[in-house]
Amino acid sequence: MSAGSARVYLANLVNTVMIEQPPPGYARAMAAVTPRKLWLAEPGDCVVTLAPCSGAFRDYVAGVTRTPPDSVDLIAPREVMPVHPADVVAERDALTRVGSRAVLVPFVLDPPALDLADRAGLSVHPYHRRPGPRTVEAVQVMNTKAGFRAVAAGLGLPVADGGFSATAADLTRDVVGFLRDHPNVIVKVNRSSNGHGTFVCEAGDGRAVIEQRIARSVAEAPARRCGWVYEEFLAFESMPSVELFVDDSGVHDFYTCDQRTRNNAWTGMVTPAAASPVLPRLADAAARIGAWLHTAGFRGYFDVDGGVVGSAYVVTEANVRRTGGTYLHQLASRLTPAGTTAHWRADVRAGATGMDFAAAVTAVRRAGLDDATAPARALLTVDTLAVDGKWRYFVVGGSDTAVAEAERILADVLGLE
Repeated sequence: MSAGSARVYLANLVNTVMIEQPPPGYARAMAAVTPRKLWLAEPGDCVVTLAPCSGAFRDYVAGVTRTPPDSVDLIAPREVMPVHPADVVAERDALTRVGSRAVLVPFVLDPPALDLADRAGLSVHPYHRRPGPRTVEAVQVMNTKAGFRAVAAGLGLPVADGGFSATAADLTRDVVGFLRDHPNVIVKVNRSSNGHGTFVCEAGDGRAVIEQRIARSVAEAPARRCGWVYEEFLAFESMPSVELFVDDSGVHDFYTCDQRTRNNAWTGMVTPAAASPVLPRLADAAARIGAWLHTAGFRGYFDVDGGVVGSAYVVTEANVRRTGGTYLHQLASRLTPAGTTAHWRADVRAGATGMDFAAAVTAVRRAGLDDATAPARALLTVDTLAVDGKWRYFVVGGSDTAVAEAERILADVLGLE
């Protein structure tokens, strides 16, 4: 790859667009997964992470993608740094290395990423000109629960019954009043991701219990200013998601998936989403939100999540950024023969084997799960064992049946819980 087309993959998973004032535990967990950006890199590219990459992980990625490790410039801290990656560039005195490429590919469009692009003289993928204030503001608004609800409702899309509370006192009053007419409620921090700060209350809990839960939420982030959204807690039968790509010409399909969650937090997905009468309606809703974003000047990947109850659905949020599945679908396309549909699934699960990353790679190979010619193959997407003791994996193949069987075998190999 020539310097004129080389990219800088900026792993800004720690940012204030996704969550206001990321608390230490959340920020460290997000920083730990950033070496996964190596899966996207091609020779000549640069990757800026918030965690060091072991030699074993770099060699593993290189073996799968056939990209020599020394052909990719890695800018990484010596230990996990839950900061913005622009700070890692400064700490490593690496602005010249960043500026020797042509294009910045941030995880999310945020002001520090734009500032880094300006200082390094890079364009921002996939924009043909620098994103303006209107676009930056649209990204900020749509990555809040209240902002998304307002836009979705304005487009005539279904959202769960609920509202917004600016303060803890307002939230207590609003939730107590809401539960007079609803059996339960889910409370979400207005600017948050991955289920952080979410909790559920039921009509029978009583005001004292509700106040205690709200007090705990406030204590986790006493300086929080973004408020909360409360919604009826619906018993979703499935949670499909649609990811799309916006460029100058319009909105384009990328992939669909069924989300996996635990305790109301996202952990993984199965792709493509199971066919249902609701899925085309959700896809149409996502396209309408994409058109809104296009008009606001946004260019790039985003997804719209939904929840299905019977023949009805609601839209729950939009992630106006690259998601946990964006790089995986790109990787799936890279590993799947042209012209065929990639079936894949990914998840995050604890294991009981006691193996380290290198030993797990060997075990996966011995089980025949890394064979590129097999109906399905399994990959370990990043090594976070030292941070959270969990395995992050990805299984891809030509059919859902083959992928499901490979995942079953992988679960036995790693002792997944």
